[in-house]
Amino acid sequence: MSESRAGASSSRPTRVERSLAWPHLVIRHVVVGAATLLSVLVLALAFNAPLQGMADPNLTPSVAKAPWYFAGLQELLSYMHPMIAGVIAPAAALAFVTLLPYLDRSTGRRLRDRKVMTIIFFIIVLIAITLTVIGSAFRGPEWHWVWPWDHLYLEL
Repeated sequence: MSESRAGASSSRPTRVERSLAWPHLVIRHVVVGAATLLSVLVLALAFNAPLQGMADPNLTPSVAKAPWYFAGLQELLSYMHPMIAGVIAPAAALAFVTLLPYLDRSTGRRLRDRKVMTIIFFIIVLIAITLTVIGSAFRGPEWHWVWPWDHLYLEL
């Protein structure tokens, strides 16, 4: 009986390796955060923001083009009702992608074992990338179609 206990206890690790968050990890995060904040401050002081002129209540400005990360939603807004394109479609896409692992009942963990989930996620990402590229590269003033090789109206 004592031999089996001795054999069982020798298979367990005798010491647990632990890494404390304070001060090592916290100090690293503070240093990286301070360096990021300092670099953003230096860039903000070095370059002027691309602001437009003063607002004129008698002159209606043209359609403002969104930055590239919202250009896909703005492109979607040009095709659909604002409530559908701005609220329902993005919320439905996020909810569907969130629920997709629970809806796909495949047992495998690799991508080739979960073909349905992979294809649906790829289609959603492809639609988002296509709308973003069209909205940022192929749209010009007044949201008219402009070929990028004629004039690039890309706003970052």
